[in-house]
Amino acid sequence: MLTGHPNRERNRIRVFGFPMKDGRFNGVAILDAIPNGEFNTARRLHDDLKDIATYRAEGLEIRYFRVDTLADLAAGILALSREATDSGLKPWLHLEGHGSDDESGFITADGSPCSWTHLKELITPLNLATDLNVLLILATCFGGSFAGAIRTIDRAPVLGLIGPTKEITIGEVETDFPVFYKTFLQTGSLKKAIDALTAHAPPGLYYRTNAKHFFYQVWANYKRDECSEEQLEKRARRMYRIAKSNNLQKIPSIGHLKRRIKSGGERNV
Repeated sequence: MLTGHPNRERNRIRVFGFPMKDGRFNGVAILDAIPNGEFNTARRLHDDLKDIATYRAEGLEIRYFRVDTLADLAAGILALSREATDSGLKPWLHLEGHGSDDESGFITADGSPCSWTHLKELITPLNLATDLNVLLILATCFGGSFAGAIRTIDRAPVLGLIGPTKEITIGEVETDFPVFYKTFLQTGSLKKAIDALTAHAPPGLYYRTNAKHFFYQVWANYKRDECSEEQLEKRARRMYRIAKSNNLQKIPSIGHLKRRIKSGGERNV
């Protein structure tokens, strides 16, 4: 179990010096949910990253947690949150295991289902403890569907997300993700690392986004679906009926209501 240090400043982990436009990090935490008896790509990635940290990337912190059960998952993320608060750890979070066939989450090593919503609730405090710097990398089938668990009213669970949009093979996990990390640690460029991740993958296999783009995407979808002329007309007419039913002395016209909605004044009509 990781514990806090008595002298926080003296034992504070330095932030790794790679340039990132939207975030900072100084470690990678691997969550290993691969069932016993199966080829374990998570342990292999851990060993590769430990070698890189030792010989080529001094200061990079590597953490490993075995996720046999849901309790193990919660305990590992709590330990990371405490270390983030006490020592300044800002880890990327890398999870490997089997994704649920219905794309709703992943399966722990003992076969317990963990929904993306539950994972989101567990890692949100970690993201807050790292000053919103968690990049979540899901090396599971359908890992990209984690984005569907994020609601616009949630506190941000991650800074960014990378995950497959469909089923992924052991060979793809074994090949694509190590080259992603090696490229990033060699170049300091997340773009180049993602290019390396996707270089030999089928088109569209890996979904990636960040908090800013997610917000823009949600806003664009809202404008497309809710701000068409047809939808504005419906909202204006509904507001007009409400105004009439309340026997207001001055009832705004439907055209006036549409203009107020467009200008952002719907709540003040």
